[in-house]
Amino acid sequence: MKKTLYVIQREYTHHVRKRSFFVGTLLVPVFMLAFIVVPMLLTWFVPDDQYEIVLLDQRGDIAGAFASALDDTLDDGSAKFVVNGVTAAGNLFEVRKRELADDVLRGRLDVIVAVPATAIDDGMVDYITRDVRSFQIMERFESTLEEIILKRRLAREGLDYERVSSLTAGVTLEMNQVTSSGEIEEKDSLAEWGVVFAFVMILYMALLTWGITISRGIIEEKGSRIVEVLLSSLRPVDLMMGKVIGIGLAGLTQLAIWSVVGLSLTLYGATAAIALQGGINISFDIFIWMTLYFLLGFLFYSAIFTIIGSVCSTEQDAQQLQGIVTMPMVLPILFLMFIIQSPNSTFTVVMSLIPLFTPMIMLARIILVEPPLWQVLLSIVLMVVSIYWAVSFSARIFRVGILMYGKRPNLREMIRWYRQAT
Repeated sequence: MKKTLYVIQREYTHHVRKRSFFVGTLLVPVFMLAFIVVPMLLTWFVPDDQYEIVLLDQRGDIAGAFASALDDTLDDGSAKFVVNGVTAAGNLFEVRKRELADDVLRGRLDVIVAVPATAIDDGMVDYITRDVRSFQIMERFESTLEEIILKRRLAREGLDYERVSSLTAGVTLEMNQVTSSGEIEEKDSLAEWGVVFAFVMILYMALLTWGITISRGIIEEKGSRIVEVLLSSLRPVDLMMGKVIGIGLAGLTQLAIWSVVGLSLTLYGATAAIALQGGINISFDIFIWMTLYFLLGFLFYSAIFTIIGSVCSTEQDAQQLQGIVTMPMVLPILFLMFIIQSPNSTFTVVMSLIPLFTPMIMLARIILVEPPLWQVLLSIVLMVVSIYWAVSFSARIFRVGILMYGKRPNLREMIRWYRQAT
């Protein structure tokens, strides 16, 4: 045990002192800061201009309502949209449209909104400008005209707009869930889906990044013959466990730093976290489950990546096997939407009990629903047994393969190594 602790300390300090560790740990917060600060700075530098608008009205009763509805103001209190109504009946409508288009071309106008008489029936209105204007402005004009024209349609039929609006108000379904204790709790399904997706992606990236680091570290030491010196005073299982835990702690350290910095950089981080927790009813127990399944998944896949490092002598050989290992890690992401929508289906339950998928899928089920306790406990037992088997297998392969060089062994040779090490 003492020797294993020494290896853990050595691996941890070796990786956290690397320049790449500092650079990677620093760059992610810098990018976080850039994503927060740069958009804010751009809003300061982009001027909020005043727009000269002409509403060309063939009916004669749209321009006034349109100008009154556009009450947006600039920072200095002046009107953002200066709307001039122009009425042109009959054939004069097209003539005035071409004349005003010349004003737009010469820069005397920004936008022409041409409302033909048929707009009441077909809802078609022309938006004319020289430059491509903001989509927000187009949406603002569109929603304003939609309300005005709808009022005219209803008035033509002898109906009151406000009365119709109240009678046709939509229905909102509030998500609630019956817990195992029989209580009804409000749920925010969209927010919970976001938490599930975020956890799955973080776990995937952590396993992929640091799992590859583990196998790469073993290959490097095999190439430098350092392992032969270490094995003279260490058991292979002590060395392997030291590497898995030591490098794993380095990875968790980096993730912890990113998490703290990410919350610190967000001005509303604390408020958002409280609101999020309240909205999706995530208790402290959920965070315990997150930590537990994260550690179980990391240990399981780290042991598998250790096997890759033990049987490979070059990075090229390791990359081929790493692709095979990462395939089971991708499957939960591919099936994530089905899992989220059917967390209690037979397919989801079976996958959540398979150790390759348990860390991601069972945690998703715990967040979304309350799976039976026996399924949760069974998944943990299966994970622990699988980790023990993976550690035992990798230790035996490690014992033989760590000193093997040259051609990468196939599956039959790996099984023979395993039997030789028993």
